[in-house]
Amino acid sequence: MNSTNSILVYAERLSNIRQISISCSLHNPATSETQASITSDGQTLAVDHDGVKTSVQLPGSVLPSQQINPVWPVGTKDLSWRLPLAPASSISQEEQTVPWSAGDLQPETPITCRQCHATVVDAGLVKVWKDLPSENWAEMMEFWHCHKPDHAHTHAHDENLASRAYGANSRISAQSGVGFVDLTSLLLSETDISASTITQSLSSIGLNQKTGDCVETPETEQSNALQTENSPIFCVSCKSQLGVLNDQTSVSLFKWRVHLSEKAQPATRIVPSLEHCFSAMLLATMARSGCSKSIILPMKVQGQSNRNGLQTTKTSSQLLNIWVFNSNIAFSSTQLANSVLAVKVFYRMVSQTEADKLLDSMTSDVQDINLPADAISEVLDTLNRSNGFLPPSNRLFKEWKVGLLEKWDEDQ
Repeated sequence: MNSTNSILVYAERLSNIRQISISCSLHNPATSETQASITSDGQTLAVDHDGVKTSVQLPGSVLPSQQINPVWPVGTKDLSWRLPLAPASSISQEEQTVPWSAGDLQPETPITCRQCHATVVDAGLVKVWKDLPSENWAEMMEFWHCHKPDHAHTHAHDENLASRAYGANSRISAQSGVGFVDLTSLLLSETDISASTITQSLSSIGLNQKTGDCVETPETEQSNALQTENSPIFCVSCKSQLGVLNDQTSVSLFKWRVHLSEKAQPATRIVPSLEHCFSAMLLATMARSGCSKSIILPMKVQGQSNRNGLQTTKTSSQLLNIWVFNSNIAFSSTQLANSVLAVKVFYRMVSQTEADKLLDSMTSDVQDINLPADAISEVLDTLNRSNGFLPPSNRLFKEWKVGLLEKWDEDQ
């Protein structure tokens, strides 16, 4: 269909009020002949205008007897309706869905590069998967111990917390044979990584590229090894970034860059994308901090650092600012084949100076989230593409663009 002679329909399920909001953009003004109707099963909206017919699957069932004709007002290109959900129409509950939690993953499965299928971790090496606690687990444990009734805070007490491994300065240590899982990555011991698959970025921690054997790092080189924290690692075959080197003993593989088997799931099941992982990060940040706004900062690159140790590049002069507007919607569009569970956001680009002001303000309601620079570019592309799913009149809110981020659906 010619894009200049098309009908764009966007439908959004508003779970809290059990309604479906529908917006329709016509290629020329509506007339008395323009028709819109609901199919007998209450699941599809059809629009007939100026010889062009289109339909969209609704993100929920509405009453088939719902009357939406005649189309009103005549003479406008933008139409809208609010239709109540059918009483029997079920809706998903708002909850945090984590892509690939530890309980989903099959032990001893190989981990491969998603792009070229090169083996990153051999079969049989990861014996068990464990979920990592939330990012602020150490601070919360210390807060609880420090603020129990009649409990004095002393230096000796601080040392005691650290000795129990949940002081604020504690960190999870990688263990050979154990895979730790967080929202966006898999934390593994460097001894479980297939050295021949990883570029020489790992050579500084003692992985021999030629033999694949783990060798000791000389004591004189330990200081250099420590400087490799958060340095990117790449697949030798396809050069895609697989993750980051955390320190001299552990590697984090990005979920959206690798593939592995799940328990009792078909091979055709959709695997987590960057979009799934990023939407989970936004919701987790909001749940933890109570802040619905975030600045997306590029991860530290060794040798290039500025505020908070973050990379300084030409691309970081403009930073992505995101505001979560609705954390639990389902939407459909004539641009898509099926309805999608999603997070609805407002987004814009801000300068480094403005981002610093937002983050440093005493009354700040903005949190920072770190992602690799190329992942930020991909997220921005996804948001811009999703902006096109909406009619032009719905794409902006003041200085913000409106975007949609697909949520991970464990039943998909």
